[in-house]
Amino acid sequence: MSTSTTPTRDQQRILDWVDEHRDDVIALTQALVRIPSENKPPHGAEKECQRFIADTLREIGCRVDEFRPDSVPGITEHPAWWPGRDYTDRPNVVGVLGDFQPHQTRPLGRKSLLFSGHADVTPAVGDGQYGWWDGTIADGKLYGRGSCDMKGGLAAAIAAVRCLKELKLELNGDVLVESVVDEEFGGANGTLAGRLRGYNTDAAVVPEPNNMVISRAHRGGLQFRIRTSVQSIGMGFGEAVLPDPVTALAHILVGLERLNRDYNARPRPAAYEGDTFPIMPLLFHAGEVLPWGSGDAIPDSAVCDVWFEIPEGVTEAGLKGDIHGLIHRLAKEEPTVQRVQWEMEDQTRFLPGSSIPADSPILKVLDASLTLAGWPKPVHANAPFACDVFMFNLHSPTPCALLGPRGGNAHTRDEWVEVEDLITLTKTFALATLAWLK
Repeated sequence: MSTSTTPTRDQQRILDWVDEHRDDVIALTQALVRIPSENKPPHGAEKECQRFIADTLREIGCRVDEFRPDSVPGITEHPAWWPGRDYTDRPNVVGVLGDFQPHQTRPLGRKSLLFSGHADVTPAVGDGQYGWWDGTIADGKLYGRGSCDMKGGLAAAIAAVRCLKELKLELNGDVLVESVVDEEFGGANGTLAGRLRGYNTDAAVVPEPNNMVISRAHRGGLQFRIRTSVQSIGMGFGEAVLPDPVTALAHILVGLERLNRDYNARPRPAAYEGDTFPIMPLLFHAGEVLPWGSGDAIPDSAVCDVWFEIPEGVTEAGLKGDIHGLIHRLAKEEPTVQRVQWEMEDQTRFLPGSSIPADSPILKVLDASLTLAGWPKPVHANAPFACDVFMFNLHSPTPCALLGPRGGNAHTRDEWVEVEDLITLTKTFALATLAWLK
C-alpha cells in the first residue's frame, strides 16, 4: 500500500522538528511514567497524571475539557456501560486544536482527527531490575509502568500536536487528543464517555502497543473465574468416594483448552487471517499452606481466573453458552466433576473484537505517513489484544485504527517501550494529521 515519495516542504519541516525535539518527546514520556496512575477497580489514581496531561495540552494551545465519565448524560443507561466503578477524582481529558465543538454540525469539507489513549496503568507489584516510576533508559528502551501500555503512544500523540502548533501549519480541520481513565481491567467506560460527550471525529487512532503495525481490527476477550466447591470433609477417612474440587477444576481447565482449540479451528473473519486466539490461566488457588509448610486436608474449594481471547463476531452469549455447555457435559461424563458444585463469575466486562473496512481512508494515510517517517515497509495486521477500540467501532460513527510502539512486559515488572518508536510515531502522527486535514 505504501509508496516512497519525497517529502513536501511542510512534511520535511515536521520531520526536522521532531528530530530537533526528540529529547522533548522522550522527556514527556518519562514525565508521564513518573506519575503513578494505577487502576485498582473499582477505584483509580489517574487524577495527577490527567492534570499533568491537561496542563500540557493547555500549554500547547489546546482548548481542554475535563469531565468525569459518569457525569455524561445518559451514560449509565447505555448498554455498553460497565457498572460498579468509582470515578471520584478520575477525569477524562480532551484537548482540541481547532474549532471542533461536540454535538455540533461541522462545516462542509472541514475534517477532524482524534488520537485516543488511556492514562491508567495496572498496579505495580513486586520488584524488577528497574524502578516502576523512574523512566530509566537503557539499551534503547525506556522502562517503567505504563511506558509501553500506553503512555509512550500517548506522549507521541501529544508531541505531534505540539509540533503542528509550533510550526503553525495550515490545517483545514481539527485535531484532538483524548486521555481517558479506566481502560484496564475491561473498564472502557472512559472511552464510552468521550463518544457520548460528542467527541466523534471523522477518524481516530489509538496508539496501543501493537508493535508498529497498522491495525484495522483487534481481538476481544473475557476474563472469568471458575470456582468448584464441596462440603469440607478434611482427609476424608472412611469415605468410599472423595469429593475433590481441585481435580474437578483441572478437568474443567482441560475442557476449556479443548474449547479454545475448537475456536481456533473455526474459519477466521476478515482481518484475522492467520491469527491465533489464546487462553490464559491467570490465577489458580486451592487450599492453604499451614505454618509447618504443607497442607493437611482436601480443600473445600478451588478457583481459577481465565482470560479467553476471541475474534470479532463472537458474542458474549455465544462464548458463555459454550463454556456453560462444556461444564454441563463434563458434569454428566466425569464423576469427579459430578461431585462438586461450580460457578462462573465475570472478572471483566465482555470485550468484543471490532474492525473497520480495509479501504478506510485513515489506513492509507497512516501507511503513507509511517513510510515518510522512515518505516520503509509498513505492515497491516490485526492488533493481538483486546482493548477499548470497540467503543469507537461499535458505539460511535468514528472509524478507529491502531498504531503503537514496540515494547514488552506490559502488566508486569520492567515494562519497556522502544525509544526510537516514540520518535517515529511522533513523526507519523504529525504527518498523518497534516495529510488528513489538508
